Amino acid sequence: MIEHRWFLGVRLIRGLALCTASVLIFATTMGLTRKEGQKKPLLIAHRGASGYAPEHTFESYRIAMEQGADFVEQDLQVTKDGVLICLHDPDLGRTTDVAEVFPGREMVRDPEETGKPKRGWYAVDFTLAEIKMLDAGSWFNRANPFASSPAYAGQHVPTMEETIKFVGKRAGLYIELKHVPFYKSFGFDVADKLARLLKAHGFDRPSESRRIFIQSFYKDGLLRMRELAPGFSRIQLLPMEDLARREDTAKVTPALASEIATYAQGVGPSKAMIPSAVEVATLHAAGLLIHPYTFRGSTSASARRPLDEKQTNGATLRQNIITDIQKYVGLGIDGGFTDYPDLWRQANSSRNR
Repeated sequence: MIEHRWFLGVRLIRGLALCTASVLIFATTMGLTRKEGQKKPLLIAHRGASGYAPEHTFESYRIAMEQGADFVEQDLQVTKDGVLICLHDPDLGRTTDVAEVFPGREMVRDPEETGKPKRGWYAVDFTLAEIKMLDAGSWFNRANPFASSPAYAGQHVPTMEETIKFVGKRAGLYIELKHVPFYKSFGFDVADKLARLLKAHGFDRPSESRRIFIQSFYKDGLLRMRELAPGFSRIQLLPMEDLARREDTAKVTPALASEIATYAQGVGPSKAMIPSAVEVATLHAAGLLIHPYTFRGSTSASARRPLDEKQTNGATLRQNIITDIQKYVGLGIDGGFTDYPDLWRQANSSRNR
């Protein structure tokens, strides 16, 4: 069981630009203006403990919870038959053996609205039964032999419902609505599917809703979630991926913070958007929680490195990740996404000694 204890507070937030506008902000135990010496910032396991195990598998979620994650993240995609699954990419190709199991089933699509459609094995073109035939773990062993495990081979892509049951009360769920316009074009309302699923499992009760964060790069997705299930805390990821907002939301400004505070309880900015305490103060002044992404050093989702490997600055990868976490915690963030949950705990433990 995690040690973190959640509660939901209500604060009246005044917009910086619209003096007459006010919103109710639901907060976690971190509070909206965390001060030195108060509760530690939330540990959010990015795709599970994805630095140690294949992302979005039960093994990754299990390790994350064992390492003390307060929340475990889920990215949502939709199958051909309308089932929510936990998968980061809309294309199954990177993290499964779909090319071997279903050769010739590629489609050309543009889920990220780049204007440059790509050929791939998209989840929306496969039924859940077909996706359950795939191996979602062996790729990690091949890519990262130094961190491989026989337990990872044969892992499956979990559904959101299976994940709810697997995680139970051991951690909170930090769920991302992905590619909202793309799935809407197929007739799928991802927010509606998620709201119905969470309500079916009793998360609409006040005692349970505080264990949920809903995040999205799409403002429209969060507005839809507010309409369907207003009791869940909403986090606007930044920069936004709405076509018309990608550039003007790439920098923290009082106007942007004020806008987001009218419909969300916090932001999940790229770390690059928080170069100093000034940006933290701007967001906190609007009453927003701050959960930056992603604390994983020089590694990437597809290319991990041994943690004790020396980096160009002479420190180990492990040391660099811990230092990076401590830097941002020192700026006053309220939590963060990391691929290495145990390093987050080490960083905060040593910082508070």
